[in-house]
Amino acid sequence: MQKIGMRTIKTLISIFICLMIFIILKSICYLCNADKDYAFLWYNPFFAAIATAYSIAPNRKKSIEQASNRCVASLIGGFVGILLVVSYEFILLKVFGEFGGHWPTIQDGIDKLFIPYLLVTIFSVLVVVIGVALKKQPAVFVGILTFLSITVNANATIAREIGEWGFGLNRILSTIVGVLVALGVNLFRMPRLVNNKDLLFAVGIDGALAHDSDRLKGYVNYELNHLHEQKINTTLFTTRTPQTFMPLLEDVEFSHPICCMSGAALYDSKRLKYIRWESIDSIAIEKLDAYLAKMNSHPFKNYIINDVLYTYNKKIDNAGAEFYMQSKINAPYSNLVIGENDSKENLVYYLIVEHDEKVHEMMDYINNELGSLLVAQEFDVFDKLDKLDGYKYIKVYSKKVLSLNILKDYCQEKKLRLVGMSTTSLSNHLLQGSEIRVSTYDSDCADVLRVKTFDEMVKRVSSIYHNKKYQWKEVDVSE
Repeated sequence: MQKIGMRTIKTLISIFICLMIFIILKSICYLCNADKDYAFLWYNPFFAAIATAYSIAPNRKKSIEQASNRCVASLIGGFVGILLVVSYEFILLKVFGEFGGHWPTIQDGIDKLFIPYLLVTIFSVLVVVIGVALKKQPAVFVGILTFLSITVNANATIAREIGEWGFGLNRILSTIVGVLVALGVNLFRMPRLVNNKDLLFAVGIDGALAHDSDRLKGYVNYELNHLHEQKINTTLFTTRTPQTFMPLLEDVEFSHPICCMSGAALYDSKRLKYIRWESIDSIAIEKLDAYLAKMNSHPFKNYIINDVLYTYNKKIDNAGAEFYMQSKINAPYSNLVIGENDSKENLVYYLIVEHDEKVHEMMDYINNELGSLLVAQEFDVFDKLDKLDGYKYIKVYSKKVLSLNILKDYCQEKKLRLVGMSTTSLSNHLLQGSEIRVSTYDSDCADVLRVKTFDEMVKRVSSIYHNKKYQWKEVDVSE
């Protein structure tokens, strides 16, 4: 059975509050001996509840944005509706005198409905145009809803008692109250007694995403943003480059740089620049270049130059390399250059695309002969949704990436302790280098907190953050 999420719970709470506001207003009217329908003249719980249910957002930033958009849209729809109704009745009054009549309700005959409904259709366009002009397109629906609730309305009693302007104000206020209730519920946070602010949670995503076209699930996006709103230090850990992980972050905010390329680089996703990286040693470059030349293999060599990733390839000599190259042409966050770069500076990793059999031979050689200098990882070749059978690619990094030096240096600079959260054995070194470890697979590291799914792993972040067990223990350096 599908679990009830926090967004659903917040929606229920918001609706309940909107209904309770009406009960409180009715109670005040009763205590003050006011008319029993006086509260309903100014506040309609039906429209407030609709507005609040439509305004619950996944994070604080979107909550504030939606509240602003929908309050403005409600004002637009309300005032356009009042303008139409009042203008219509004023014209009838001028033409027919005191017998001019009122704006019709749905109980009236066809002869009284046709022209008003034609005007409603025309003025609906005005609501949309004003909303678009004010750049409130996402909330135009609320403007139309408020406009129609004023103009296409079956309850003439309220309108007769307080006038059309008051009737329109009823709808505007009800909608705005509903929006503000949703905003308040979204922004409310229960106080916590324990906050481990010195923890940095590095969330590994590769095991949860098999293809370049995969996306983090909406619920996970919500959870990650929720962690960010609590000011919990979070980041991502991935084998990917910004080209494939940046699209994942369209709806997710992080307060720390992304640890990418298996720990070979830290990328600031806000400023779109690399802030640290681990280059391959020149001796290792010479040895690997000599071996690849002997194997007649032409790798994609990846350099970080002026905060941009440049990929060089001397020659495309097989279908796998062609397949990979096509996926990188004109790709964002990197530059592909068909040509040679013999520089031994700022070379972050090699990417080799070859037949399966040749890949196995290369992996054995790199691990056995160059294992003290380099580390190699093997992957299937994917491009968006397609897989190229018969080929694999190898990513080769400096052996130093296994020590997570750049991530640890960053943590030391920021006075943070590392929490490694791994979803694949390719990031097992993240667990080894972390003080607190969480994984979705059976790792050989000590003291690993085992979880079943990626979703469950993300949920663990909050529980660890607020757990007294993981508080910093001061060390007496005088001993």
